[in-house]
Amino acid sequence: MNKKNLPKVGEFYHFFDDGKTSMSRHYICRIERIITPEESKNIKVKVPRWNCDKNQNEFEEITLWDRYHEQILGHGWVYLPITDYLIEASCPTFDNDNLWFIRQKGGGWFSIDVQNYWQGGELDITGEIFENVVNNLIEDGGDPSGYYETTYEKK
Repeated sequence: MNKKNLPKVGEFYHFFDDGKTSMSRHYICRIERIITPEESKNIKVKVPRWNCDKNQNEFEEITLWDRYHEQILGHGWVYLPITDYLIEASCPTFDNDNLWFIRQKGGGWFSIDVQNYWQGGELDITGEIFENVVNNLIEDGGDPSGYYETTYEKK
């Protein structure tokens, strides 16, 4: 398995909602665990399923393995066809439910929608994306100091 570009469990990393790299989409995540695809077959998750008759979401319990494959099939332009790891991260200022990341095309990490339809976003494990956003903000005359203080805890 490719251990290149793996974050460390317990460490904090930048996260950009929907992969949009701007300060308004910036959050901080903590890595909770890293598992193999094989291990994902033993993890149950509740996923939303739209019920047209009731005009609302209902939740179905499936394995994380199955959800991972649903997401790859539906978003082939984002994800590699096979990932070597799945990364679980908490990001309470973004979502009460944990996020699950898999390898994206280009080698980075992008989260899959598991408990909610809006959980997709890019994990910045090198800090390079965040620094580019900060540099762009400075070039535009903005003050990035408040963004370095972004909190992990829900306010």
